Amino acid sequence: MKAEEQSSESSTSEGQFHDIEKKLEKYKFKREAHQGGIIGYSKKGANYGPLNNLSCLPEEALEILEVQLQSNIIPLKEHFGYTAPSIGFFELPLRRIGAISRMFAPMLKSLQPEVRGDCKHSLGRQMFSVEPQESQYITRAVNAIHVADPGGSGCLEVSWASPCGVLWGIPNGRPYDFESPRGSRFRSFLSLKIELENVKESAAFEDSCMELANSFLYELSTRNGVSLEPIRFAEYAPALRPSGSPLLEKVRFPETRVKPEVAELFSFALGARENPSLSFLAYYQILEYFFPYAVRREAMRKVRKEISDPRFSKGEDSSILKILSAAEAISSASESKQIATLIADSVRLEVLTGFFLDDPWGKHFTNDGPISAAGSINLKNTTKSLPVQVAERVYKIRNRIVHAKDDPKYADVRVLLPKGEEAYSLRPDIALLRLLAEEVVIDAQV
Repeated sequence: MKAEEQSSESSTSEGQFHDIEKKLEKYKFKREAHQGGIIGYSKKGANYGPLNNLSCLPEEALEILEVQLQSNIIPLKEHFGYTAPSIGFFELPLRRIGAISRMFAPMLKSLQPEVRGDCKHSLGRQMFSVEPQESQYITRAVNAIHVADPGGSGCLEVSWASPCGVLWGIPNGRPYDFESPRGSRFRSFLSLKIELENVKESAAFEDSCMELANSFLYELSTRNGVSLEPIRFAEYAPALRPSGSPLLEKVRFPETRVKPEVAELFSFALGARENPSLSFLAYYQILEYFFPYAVRREAMRKVRKEISDPRFSKGEDSSILKILSAAEAISSASESKQIATLIADSVRLEVLTGFFLDDPWGKHFTNDGPISAAGSINLKNTTKSLPVQVAERVYKIRNRIVHAKDDPKYADVRVLLPKGEEAYSLRPDIALLRLLAEEVVIDAQV
């Protein structure tokens, strides 16, 4: 939708936006729509996958926005939000954890701030925020919580996002709203605002504020029963899918028979987009489900091979011991060995090889990739087969997710935190696990 498609119903002239929009150009924002008192901005280069890349503000918020843009705005490194170090200000958009309508249904009305210190806001100067227009019920459900540090270092507040909080927050607009005869309403979300005194190093300002924000959100959950979380860019990165996995347009009556447990795990893995670690583990559990099947098949294959040996004699202890040792070797195999057995027996080698020849992965599966202590995949490795390399990588990542030992001897395999940068870098590994799961299900049909 183009900026010139402004509704004739709007009483706001183009000239009133000129100064603000010149400042927004510096941050790569462009006005895309303007109707019914709501303005929609897009940001050049932003690609949030399934989200509409449109941030909307009501006209009455422009005066506050102009004041905020007098300070230099610095986007956060990993999260939606921004800092303005010159004035010691930080804003972090939030969402509820575990709610169906997490962005727009925060319930803070029952909470009251504990007064233990004063700040500039104690004299009546409010932090900037813009209330939503979408529902009076939602507006009434929110009570701004403002608390000051008793030591006088600053203060923080949970309230509706400011205009800059909206623009540097998760997109809240839908293009089709501006095409609707009913027009659009401004949807807001909560943000955590922090104002600190005596900011000395702007480079460390974000880290200081994030540490304070995480501590506050932890206490808000454990002491007050309200669970909110910040939002990472990586959660909304476009989904990765190997180019060798074409999607079909025709739907058929099912020919694949899938156990209910496998179907549920597969569905959960697909839905756990916001928690890549859980998605990884769900696909891993599908592989685990088929471990006994692969182990039994491998054991029977080796036993049959011994029995088929023309030198086999059921009267000779040595022959019987060979059968027993073959069966025991498989049944006592380590979990990483079981994974390798499953992959080697159930996954077509050409499919697995084709996955790593695909374009999107770049250096992800090399030693220079973003996942540490995971092992690399090298198609030219002559000492380890591809299934073994894949099994070792999968198992190492699994261990980093499920184990959190605070012990120096585990320093090389430190825990892979569910909301850490590495977790959101797991998407290629999750795509690999999905391929392995699909291949194992296919193999179980024959």
